[in-house]
Amino acid sequence: MLFDTQDAARLQSNLVNFFLYCAIMSSHMFIPLFSTELGASSFQVGLVGAAFGFAYLFSSLFFGWKSDLLGRLIFIRFGLAASSIAFLAQTLSFSLVTLFVVRALVGFSLGISTAALTAYIYESKGDMGKFSSYGSLGWIGGAAAAALLTAHNTLFTFSALLSFVAFLVSLCMRERISPEPKSILRPLIVVRRNRGVLFAFFLRHLGATATWIILPLFFASLGASKTWIGLLWIINFAFQFLAMRFVDRFSDKAVFLIGQGLSIIVFLGYAASSYYLQILPLQVILGFSWAFLYVGSLLIVLRSGEEKGTASGVFFSVINLSGAIGPLLGGVISQFFGYRAVMLFAAAISLVGLLSSLYRFPLPDNLSYRD
Repeated sequence: MLFDTQDAARLQSNLVNFFLYCAIMSSHMFIPLFSTELGASSFQVGLVGAAFGFAYLFSSLFFGWKSDLLGRLIFIRFGLAASSIAFLAQTLSFSLVTLFVVRALVGFSLGISTAALTAYIYESKGDMGKFSSYGSLGWIGGAAAAALLTAHNTLFTFSALLSFVAFLVSLCMRERISPEPKSILRPLIVVRRNRGVLFAFFLRHLGATATWIILPLFFASLGASKTWIGLLWIINFAFQFLAMRFVDRFSDKAVFLIGQGLSIIVFLGYAASSYYLQILPLQVILGFSWAFLYVGSLLIVLRSGEEKGTASGVFFSVINLSGAIGPLLGGVISQFFGYRAVMLFAAAISLVGLLSSLYRFPLPDNLSYRD
């Protein structure tokens, strides 16, 4: 009976992850283009991205820690309901100021649920690679919706509906743990314990988010239509999905290192591209690089101690610290030096992270060995 309960919990968590990430991508893909339509400069596009990232950062850290104290489901359900409202509120973005505020609300709402959801599936003894792959599958659905629908308010409404469906699925979920009091210093302990992984991950994702905020604009400058921009992202997410289905069979530290190396190749390839069709093979490599980097680092952090909600919150906070600072850097660099300079910057700091990781985690001889 326990197996059946855990199996149901994994299925429900995977469905929630799929619908939520589909909602995120449906709204997110054309935010840079929408910002420019509202009159934003490259720097202001970065500010909009930073508002989302900073709000997500503090929310995921705080509510991930709180989920260790109070349980997972209250935050999963409340966060999904709040996200549905926040996504719909994006339809009221008639100026840069309102877009800035509403994107911050979206980031804050998402942070309430995501760390708790990750801890929930881990405690249900779920396969973290497969769980993450449902997020990538959701990204595929969101990118496809963006490529087909293209109208901003239609996409924002679609995101709200998907998040509400995820909320309805979460009502069938059951609590997996009995919450226990934890020290208020747990987040600091988790950060200190995993500082090497978190530092390298932060650098790579900092370069990535600096690039992502201007990437739709860069693709458009290479001749890509909105539909082609959506298709290019779909290719990336499709290979993420495939890679995440098997990536946790291998050493978490090995795939973490390989993901960093592949990321450098992608950033350099972007900088060298002169036509949007040249991006196609890079999107395949990008899919593998993120799958390896994300699952590898997430498993290292989750396996480091007992505070799964706090660990998830710290991990997502690092993602969103990068997501807050990266768009600002991407906006500033592209404003003064152009789009390709952003990608060269991303490659350079990813290399710094890779070298620090190689010093701390030498590549194992047996890549299938999990330590």
